[in-house]
Amino acid sequence: MREDLLVRTHSRSGRHPALLTLLALPALLLAACGTGPTGEGTAGSSAAGTTATAGTTASGTRVLPYVDASLAPSPLPAMADASGVTDAVLGFVLAGAGGCTPTWGGTQPVTAPAVVAAARDLTDRGGAVAVATGGATGAYLESACPDAASLARAYDEALDAVGSTELVVDVEADVPVATVVEALRTVQDERHATVTLTLKVDDAERGLTPSAVDLVRAADRAGVDARVDAMIMNFPYTGSWADAMTGATDTVLGQLGEVWSGSDEVAVAARTGAVFMLGRTDLGAVTTLDDATAVVRDARGRGLGTVGFWSVGRDNGGCPDRPTASFDCSGIAQSPFAFTLAARDAAASPEEGPR
Repeated sequence: MREDLLVRTHSRSGRHPALLTLLALPALLLAACGTGPTGEGTAGSSAAGTTATAGTTASGTRVLPYVDASLAPSPLPAMADASGVTDAVLGFVLAGAGGCTPTWGGTQPVTAPAVVAAARDLTDRGGAVAVATGGATGAYLESACPDAASLARAYDEALDAVGSTELVVDVEADVPVATVVEALRTVQDERHATVTLTLKVDDAERGLTPSAVDLVRAADRAGVDARVDAMIMNFPYTGSWADAMTGATDTVLGQLGEVWSGSDEVAVAARTGAVFMLGRTDLGAVTTLDDATAVVRDARGRGLGTVGFWSVGRDNGGCPDRPTASFDCSGIAQSPFAFTLAARDAAASPEEGPR
């Protein structure tokens, strides 16, 4: 997921404005810019392995929307009131000015009271929150921390701040693979956290980028029981955008089946999620409510563990017909939380096969 680079620090069109000075942080982090974000779990149980909440359907496909944690006020309580969905991914934890220090968006401490309160609101309703690091821009913890031990401690600090056991690493830039994999193994072994890698897609035909596949393979070889969420957004396509997104999902499942060669198709799907961008996207495609419904039904039909979207703060009709993606509205005419409701209902609809 990207955001308007002129107004966001860890952009994806759909995040709220932050200090422009952070845009000058290490250029190497921008090497792999793209789309956004998702989900949790471990081999086959992943997000589905957590306590069932309003976000989990009978089929096991969990609705797991992303939210820009730096938005004030947080849209999460209103989302839960409107939809009953009580799971969310809080993004994005980045390195603060001190280096290997976890912060929300590079500016707010991970213990920021407003973020903690929003997370507690969901957990008090029986839901769960995941913590996402990385994103489209900004200083990655994964590159700022000097070694795997310090990176693992930073992950722990961010998870502890909101009482989460679910870590999402959203990789849209170059990262030191060996360091990241070792830190993830530590966090998983020592605190039994679920780990998800949210990764970029080249297009519907090529699926995950080569560097994304390499990261999944490295994690698997190191014994990290990671899920993978494919960012089915912000890529070139022809024809139907809904078909392009579901086609990308199909390609990704094939790629992961090769990496996780010891798992059958059902197990691979359960470890996989899809994350779309609602409304107007950064590259111009528009994800309509019908498109979103098609994507979620496809995910359910395939037995995917999670389906998510960027982002809750954009799930409103505050800027219909805006020609560019915005951090605080979808860019199309809609009612508040229409995409959250559509995802919830599609995930709970009668079983259908893939599109």
